[in-house]
Amino acid sequence: MDDPDSPPYLKCYHSLAPECCRVFELEPGNFSDPIVGRLVPQAIAGQPYEAVSYVWGDPRKRRDVTINGTTLSITANLYAALTAFRHEPQSGNSGSLNTSTGSAQRPVRRLWADALCINQADLAERTTQVELMGHIFASARRVLAWLGWEEGKEGRRQAQAAIRFIRFFMKDPEAGLRDARILLIHQDVTLTGPPDRLAFLSERDRRRFKEQARKWEAVKLFFKTEYFHRTWIVQELGLAREAIMYTALKPADRAGVGKGLGGEDGAAGSKPQALELDCINWSLVGRFARFLDFSAASLVTHLGLLSWVAHHVWMVWEMKEDGTPDCDFLTGMHWARILGVTDARDRVYALLGHPLARIDGYLVIKPDYTATRGVIYTRLAANFIRKTKNLCVVNLVDHEDDPCVEVREWDPHNDSIMPSWVPDWHSINRTTPLNYPIIAAKVADAEIRIIGDTEGAKGTSLPHLLVRGWVVDEISAVSPCMETTDFPVTNLTREQAKKNPFWLDRVWEMIFVADGLAGRDALAILETLSLALPLGTWEKGQPVNKVAGSQQTLTEHRRSFAAYVLEYHDLWRGVSEIGWVDAEIQSYLPARSLYNSLPAAAQTELRQRAEGATSEGFLESMTWSSMCRIVYRTASGLIGMGSRVTRPGDFVCRVQGSPVLMTMRFIKDSGASQGAKVKTESRDKSASISCLYIGPTVVPARLKRNVVIGRDFNERAARFRIV
Repeated sequence: MDDPDSPPYLKCYHSLAPECCRVFELEPGNFSDPIVGRLVPQAIAGQPYEAVSYVWGDPRKRRDVTINGTTLSITANLYAALTAFRHEPQSGNSGSLNTSTGSAQRPVRRLWADALCINQADLAERTTQVELMGHIFASARRVLAWLGWEEGKEGRRQAQAAIRFIRFFMKDPEAGLRDARILLIHQDVTLTGPPDRLAFLSERDRRRFKEQARKWEAVKLFFKTEYFHRTWIVQELGLAREAIMYTALKPADRAGVGKGLGGEDGAAGSKPQALELDCINWSLVGRFARFLDFSAASLVTHLGLLSWVAHHVWMVWEMKEDGTPDCDFLTGMHWARILGVTDARDRVYALLGHPLARIDGYLVIKPDYTATRGVIYTRLAANFIRKTKNLCVVNLVDHEDDPCVEVREWDPHNDSIMPSWVPDWHSINRTTPLNYPIIAAKVADAEIRIIGDTEGAKGTSLPHLLVRGWVVDEISAVSPCMETTDFPVTNLTREQAKKNPFWLDRVWEMIFVADGLAGRDALAILETLSLALPLGTWEKGQPVNKVAGSQQTLTEHRRSFAAYVLEYHDLWRGVSEIGWVDAEIQSYLPARSLYNSLPAAAQTELRQRAEGATSEGFLESMTWSSMCRIVYRTASGLIGMGSRVTRPGDFVCRVQGSPVLMTMRFIKDSGASQGAKVKTESRDKSASISCLYIGPTVVPARLKRNVVIGRDFNERAARFRIV
């Protein structure tokens, strides 16, 4: 459903009955034969068919096919998929499928492909069929996922190497990960030593390093395939009874015969060429990506793997032991934000087949291609808030840029306009949901209100969200946005190349300022920081956060974090004790390390904790949760982690109906001196505040089990009008 400019196919289509679709009966043929077939209407649950999952690709690159005697134009990518799938492949060796059987012996193949089986020029039909897409893919005998042609012989070698390696790795993932850790030995250029750290390895280890590098490079290229970065595959793979991924080298590329994609014949009189498909089951690929995210985050970030994108797809459909979905619809929407789509509204519609896309038996939203994305997203958020009386959808907001104060009215010509409390699922997202193990407030509140128009009529005001809660504190200092490449402790050369060199020491300089905060317990503040970064820890009897963080007990966490602090200290000391530091190094080298800033007793405690421990556990649990977020300090010295657009002057708030704390930005509607007004408000009287929603946040010092009322922390009561 990614091609809004498709040509009209009126001659091939007739009206469909409810709960029906069309199936494309594809005639057999050799590689270079034209694509010929017919469209047959049927009940979705009728005769067996297979569904094709693919990338639309460049709409300007098109091929002609013959359907019901009419010539139609489709994208080159779909043409390639039909060329590969025009007959039933038979299993061959090493995961390849050989399709050399003569075309006369092959049966017609019954396929469903959106660009062929839906009349793209009929908006009413397109809307109805989009609503049925989940049913169509769930009812298919299996899903055939077309990854595209392999790019020449080298492309095929890499694709086959990746498929073989994933299969082998998943036989014993822990052993595979141990072998891969040799790649974390970095190229090390020191001020006094040799430039190549590999020179210090034994001949056997050098061979291992190079072998692992080759294998993981193939895996890296595999996950760069465009197919993995398309929104519609989330539903297409997730609902499949069985999904198999296929790729192939065009016979012309392999044998040097023929001129290209189907319809262009090879040399005159040449023998029809066999097409060998390389394949792998999606379930194996998904479990591979999941394992890497949970157990090898540092390896993923070090190698620049995009396997985590596939893991996002996998997470949307994971099930609990009782067979119910582990991921709710809104979180699934959040994970899919990183994927590409032509029509921003399809970010919602592409997941309507999810089991939790219905509330009280009704879809959370109906497909509508006449409204802007801002209106569609606002309707969706408002529907969830009204039905559930909670703010879970609000806590999935991840602003890429500062929300705009000036825009207050709907504009049908600007599809990006929406309230600050509505997630823009079409903007770039690289954050994990902020799921702290201790809730900040009651998770539902009957007094939550939405005031205003959600239909998007021109000139009408954007709807406001009315909630109640408490103001925790004002933010006074903010760190730079954190990137995954900032986190591993390696060597001076790699530290210098980071966006935020010596990031932990720099963050500590901002948190533990020398003036004005004397007498604070440095170790307690450090522990607050360490609990904010991985979103807490896991303890017996608590639900484990299956997305990021919370993968260690508190004892394990303390030990691995202490080791992490000491690793950074050792790197800093190794540079600073050389005796001279040039101007470039001086520009990013902290005056002192975090460790050196601590009192002697705290240093002793950290060394005791770190004895026999490594930083690996802390790094693996905090990498994804901290990515693209900032650390901040409040006016009273509280430490938190929040949205990348947070800035000094914003306020941390506790809100009824939100399980996590919120960051707000007060606006002029609430008075010229809102900050002072809130601070002087009496404890028993609620302030009325207009604000923008900045994003979810966590302040471990203000999260206490079984405490969900702000007055227990002497916080100021307030009513918020979020615009």
